[in-house]
Amino acid sequence: MKSQITVFLLSLLIGQLLAIQINSDQLPFGKADKTAFPTFTVYQNSDNGYIVKPVKDTTGIAYAVFSNEMMTTGWGYLSITTNSSYSDLTQAAGAGYLEGFITQEMIWQNWVNMYVNEYHKTIGQDVQNWITSNIQYMDAQINANPTDPYWTHISLIWTQLTSMVSGYNDANTDSSTSLQLLDFLLMNMDGDMIDLGPALNLSSSTQTKEFNPKVRFTEFMRKTGHCSALIKLADDLSDLYSAHVTWSSFYEMSRIFKVYNFGYKNPAASKITMFSSYPATLSSIDDFYLLDTKITVIETTNGLMNNNLYPLITPNSVLSWIRVIVANRMATDGNSWCQVFEKYNSGTYNNQWIIVDYNKFTPGVSVRDGTLFILEQIPGYCEYADNTDILLTGYFGSYNIPRYEYIFNISGFNDTSAYGNWFSYTASPRAEIFRRDANNVHDLAQMQAMIRYNNWAKDPLSLGNAGNQISSRFDLVTHDDPSNQYLNPDAFGGIDGKVVNYQYVQNLLVAAQSGPTHDQVAPFDWTQNGGVWSSKYTHVGMPDRWDFGWATMSVETMDY
Repeated sequence: MKSQITVFLLSLLIGQLLAIQINSDQLPFGKADKTAFPTFTVYQNSDNGYIVKPVKDTTGIAYAVFSNEMMTTGWGYLSITTNSSYSDLTQAAGAGYLEGFITQEMIWQNWVNMYVNEYHKTIGQDVQNWITSNIQYMDAQINANPTDPYWTHISLIWTQLTSMVSGYNDANTDSSTSLQLLDFLLMNMDGDMIDLGPALNLSSSTQTKEFNPKVRFTEFMRKTGHCSALIKLADDLSDLYSAHVTWSSFYEMSRIFKVYNFGYKNPAASKITMFSSYPATLSSIDDFYLLDTKITVIETTNGLMNNNLYPLITPNSVLSWIRVIVANRMATDGNSWCQVFEKYNSGTYNNQWIIVDYNKFTPGVSVRDGTLFILEQIPGYCEYADNTDILLTGYFGSYNIPRYEYIFNISGFNDTSAYGNWFSYTASPRAEIFRRDANNVHDLAQMQAMIRYNNWAKDPLSLGNAGNQISSRFDLVTHDDPSNQYLNPDAFGGIDGKVVNYQYVQNLLVAAQSGPTHDQVAPFDWTQNGGVWSSKYTHVGMPDRWDFGWATMSVETMDY
């Protein structure tokens, strides 16, 4: 299969960004809203382009269920199903075009919030040059390996993304809000930029900079203190729970829960992927996935404290957001997922990945080897192993600190005594909270409460710090306690919760709640405290007050 990606992608990348003008057994719980969401179908037209109609037609290239429910649930919902009678490339193009077309408004809102708050309206030429080199490398690999399923999947991902750009711009009626491929790439690379940005900043200097605790701690926590996760085995082996809370800046709460049901002929073990996500992104970035192979894939970000690793990052690689999509599609179990994911390691978005294979779990009977795999990545190296033996003791908790000793040491976590126990694998506040509370989880509701837990004012393990909780609230951080000397309050913290158990996995259901936790603390409101956060951060497309309940996501609907 001869790729034509290079010419197309590089032509889209050329030019400056347009200036942005901004005008200031337990199944679904709660109220089941059975109102059908709008449906859309994409077709090819006579010019070999695409046209979208507001109908559900299974004979089209793809159909979608979509509704922006941000103001009622904190989520948009999108489910796309492609027609296997079309070629894989046509399915990928149709799915991308359809998503870009019908989610155009949310894509623009997400880009504005990121471009203003994160990039301060400037994209460096060094970033653009690196992306261009990376595209050229991948295109060369696609051309050199036309029958390799791995590179064929990457070609399909690029086709889907570039077609999304076209769909977005065709739906857009305002020339001032047009977007280029570069803009879409930066939204998809949001996790990878955590490490690519520093790597490019250091590349021009021959002197390696030290990790300065007084300068970089707050920045490090905001960028890489990213998520909590818990895998819990019921005491009587009756159930197995997987839960995750994303930590992020609150300006990134433009959310879409997505379901991709693609009928590709290219070898793929998984056809259906359910994941918490964002407008314009093809991966989760959080990350949380439920696959129809009955596997859940979750990560929390470790990050790097050792700047000597950054020179190992090279454009001759595949970024994390692409590798996770390919691994999800091709893997048949935890070990094969790790084998696919470690290929062409970019060294960006250095995470602890947690793969739970529910096929290895029989309720009330057994938990077989291979149920829980853990992979950790740094530039130039991935380490992974079967960690089911840990799960058999009751639970596995994840809280942004490497588990494997070599990864822990070389990443720089062995030189963090200035922070007390904050970065201790065994004695950090979240490690202690999980050790105290995880084995008190006996049902789905308790798991939901665990992953949304933040009782910082009354919990002695918080050390008086609202960031030292499973679902952090850095907007509530104070300097009343000396241990908070390196932290400043910010609109950052846990922004959701996602939970599944055995029955949910079998039925392809995900329990999800959007927004900062409000179980033991007051809901976050952009207008609170005189609008201090509202004036600091652009947050278009969002409600002011975040007090939403849990919703249940299924393959073609969201009940709440």
